[in-house]
Amino acid sequence: MNTTLKFLGAVLALGNALSADAQTSGTWLGRLGLTNITPQVTSGNMTAPSFTNSQTDVGGDTQLSGGITYMYTDNISVDVPLALPFKHKLFGAGALEGIGQIGAVKALPFTVFAQYRFNQSDSVFRPYLGLGLTYAYFYDATGSGTLTSLTNPGGSATTLSVQSKFALSPQVGFTYVLNERWMLDGSYSKTYLKTRTSLSTGQTIDARLNPNTLGLGLGMKF
Repeated sequence: MNTTLKFLGAVLALGNALSADAQTSGTWLGRLGLTNITPQVTSGNMTAPSFTNSQTDVGGDTQLSGGITYMYTDNISVDVPLALPFKHKLFGAGALEGIGQIGAVKALPFTVFAQYRFNQSDSVFRPYLGLGLTYAYFYDATGSGTLTSLTNPGGSATTLSVQSKFALSPQVGFTYVLNERWMLDGSYSKTYLKTRTSLSTGQTIDARLNPNTLGLGLGMKF
């Protein structure tokens, strides 16, 4: 009997915790987790002089990430994701398919999301939709020996730069309350990004990167 009462008490305590107002107006939320960015590349052709149909592809990366959310109302929030720099490898595509890595670049996407959260503020599960403005900042771009052998054989190493751009990022996600302070946060967004890579030898390649971003984190109410 005593064990049963303790069990019932624990269930009631958990129920009260789960129904706590974790996402009410004026609340600050922080999170820490992992984010994966995988570009969905549609590449143009490298400008002359180059092989016909010389294109590029971009690999994905996963990094430690987090974010800060402010609940402007019980349903409207502003979210700023944070993360360590993402490191993307650049590969040959089209006529350059199979030549391997031709370069690498680091990326820091700065995004501010406006979000609408469904259900009541005390709901355990709250899906949300967001729309963000992203500034995709690219830096520390490097070319490989393979790129140099293609574009400047026998000459100095070919360097490259990737253009930083603004882009829109629609988002869908959810929060799942674990207790009165902690919650899980998961999200997916797609950034509609077109950029240009310029080589020191004069060629350029335009490409739509349109990366998919998946994030999962453990959040905390402040």
